[in-house]
Amino acid sequence: MKQRPFGATVIPTLKAMALVALAVFTFAVVATGGCSSSTTPNVVNSPTPIASAGSPTPKPSPTPTPSPTPTAVDFVVLGYSGVPPTTDPTYGEIDGYGPAAAAPTSSPLPGVASQVITVHCNKNIQFFNVDRLLAHTASSLGAATPPVWPSWNNVNGAAIASPLLTAISDPSFSTGSLGVFPSTLSTSAVYSTGPTAGVLYVGDYYFYPDNPPMRTAINILCP
Repeated sequence: MKQRPFGATVIPTLKAMALVALAVFTFAVVATGGCSSSTTPNVVNSPTPIASAGSPTPKPSPTPTPSPTPTAVDFVVLGYSGVPPTTDPTYGEIDGYGPAAAAPTSSPLPGVASQVITVHCNKNIQFFNVDRLLAHTASSLGAATPPVWPSWNNVNGAAIASPLLTAISDPSFSTGSLGVFPSTLSTSAVYSTGPTAGVLYVGDYYFYPDNPPMRTAINILCP
């Protein structure tokens, strides 16, 4: 019997093992899409930025401060029956308007009589009806031209009250209709005496045409 040379069976065996290894490697490459090595990167979420310590903190807008309500320093009372008439040497008969030291709290007001009213310019003025029976107005009739008084010429009269702080020398100035005392409607808005010196005629929408006429003159003085 002939003997096989040494290594005759070993070599084929090694070749077979190599072929198997090559087949396993090829299968692995195909299974991984043709790449010998592949790793999937980890996705890391970016952190939310944090404001630095020196960043300013937003602040809400400040609430607007309301303007203060103006207050009067000059007071004029109206009353056709409760404020007695007088005769002025320059302006003739004056009736139904008189000055007061403060806002009236009672009616009739003792010691108050109709007269020419003197005030200073750029002051706040307010009108009060102290008549318990009748409504009245204080309405501009224009610059005084004594001894002549004009016919009624105010376009607002009782219908429209002038806005807050209107100058009483405005040709259309009127308090509007002031109700009977002591209702809240018997008090006018606060107005201004204006920046200009002069004498102003003022009359009542309801009783200016009557006899005696309800009227006065307001003398505005400037320093």
